[in-house]
Amino acid sequence: MNKFIWVRDREKREHYINIDHIVRVTKVESKRVGYGNYAYLVMNDIREGSKSIDLSKDEFDTYEDVIAKIQQALA
Repeated sequence: MNKFIWVRDREKREHYINIDHIVRVTKVESKRVGYGNYAYLVMNDIREGSKSIDLSKDEFDTYEDVIAKIQQALA
């Protein structure tokens, strides 16, 4: 069965994503002064190849939130 989650990107747009198409969720911590941390997810779209979504930096839909949503959908 297909499972979907809502994810907001950095521009506050909402995406309804099938978790079966999520390839990777990545958090990149900056080691350089003046650069912030960021996170993104990579999806495999059969028709268009790989696409990525930059995740929000606020308190909603952060790296940890997206992973928790995926785990909850799989339970």
